Amino acid sequence: MKTAKRLFSALLAVLITLSLAACNKEVGGEVDIPADQTGSDDFQKNLHQTDEVSFLETDAGYYFSWGSLFYIEKETMKTTRVCAKPDCDHTDDAVCNSRIHADYLLTGGERIYYVGYDNDPKTVSSVKYDATERQTIQELKFRETSAAQSCYDQAIYHRGYIYYVSDDILYRVKLGGEKDSAEEIWKPENAGSAQSHGGQIDFDPNGIHYSLWADGDMLYFMANVQTTGGTFKDVLFQCDLNDMSVKQAWVTPDKEDVGEWEETGASVSQWYVIDGYIYFYLAGNGLWRTELASGKNEKLAETSEKAQYGSAIFSDDYLCLLNDIPIYFYGDPTPAPGGMFRSYGDAIFIYTLDGTFVKEISLKNLYDDPNAMAEMHLLCCAGNDIFFLTTGRTPAVGSGMVSATTKQGDTNLCHANIETGEVEVIYTLRKGQ
Repeated sequence: MKTAKRLFSALLAVLITLSLAACNKEVGGEVDIPADQTGSDDFQKNLHQTDEVSFLETDAGYYFSWGSLFYIEKETMKTTRVCAKPDCDHTDDAVCNSRIHADYLLTGGERIYYVGYDNDPKTVSSVKYDATERQTIQELKFRETSAAQSCYDQAIYHRGYIYYVSDDILYRVKLGGEKDSAEEIWKPENAGSAQSHGGQIDFDPNGIHYSLWADGDMLYFMANVQTTGGTFKDVLFQCDLNDMSVKQAWVTPDKEDVGEWEETGASVSQWYVIDGYIYFYLAGNGLWRTELASGKNEKLAETSEKAQYGSAIFSDDYLCLLNDIPIYFYGDPTPAPGGMFRSYGDAIFIYTLDGTFVKEISLKNLYDDPNAMAEMHLLCCAGNDIFFLTTGRTPAVGSGMVSATTKQGDTNLCHANIETGEVEVIYTLRKGQ
């Protein structure tokens, strides 16, 4: 499902990038973005909830990257492309400030740092918060035996270091550091073949996808790996940044411990690590947490009372649950082999992390015809702000490939306010054909 999701994300990003140039021609110089903002030096975990769009937060607003760099002003939710050049049509990469092709946005205090997806070798670049003064900062080291740098997985920034993955090896390097100064944090002992680690897990190094995380003095990385029983499960590893020791911290619980759920016990639907606990959502089951030190599982809320399935995002304070349902493509009624999309939902249910239900936010004002808004993707939650995407594209069934033409409508960036319950479209990313 990870592969299918990333494939779909890449396809949608290309379509949006192309149509931005064709259909969303703004006049340059419309926005005055302060260049002296600052961002947190800690990993912004609440914004790291999706592969769809890369977000980061500053003291005055939010930035997101999807083909170009955009800015959301916190106070007004006004959203605009980060380009102040007069008469710019935002189509020329060499001219437009906003044309930043970033896999991941990173923040290092006084500037925005990003890892680009269109450069080889992979480099880290930076701009001021108004997207001026672009600089190439450093080149990332990759395993020399790598056949292709497409094996590069992801990167996060935390307390002065960039953490990234290449060919299943987890590296870290100081921001602005030399390429060869990157150090290996963890890798399979016998890269290229299955092997046992700690007598518990068999690894296929060619098939590991890591999700990176940081919380205080701890770095975490999640991988879906094969257990000794032959089942693939999400396994969380913990690296203590004080002594760089690595240990297994958590494994997806068996259904005997937590019951059935939509993902069949192999993967959690969404997870979040904070203060020594992993909080996780099991679609069709509920909100759970596990104390990492003891391994004790605790059910916090029976979310199926609000949504039978649903997708979710977390923050330090909330679980936000959208009552969408899975729809499959390739004509297969199960997720394999093609994976799945999430169909439209009409409400977001808000819980605190102790399991207390807060409120329901209706999304019905976004559309009259469900088919005109057939997919939704939750992005992140920051404070009282929830960001999500809506699109009218629906997948073809039985065609053997993902279709972007079955039905098209606008692709919109939307905002919901937890405190007021207000819902609005704040930017149109792609206009329907």
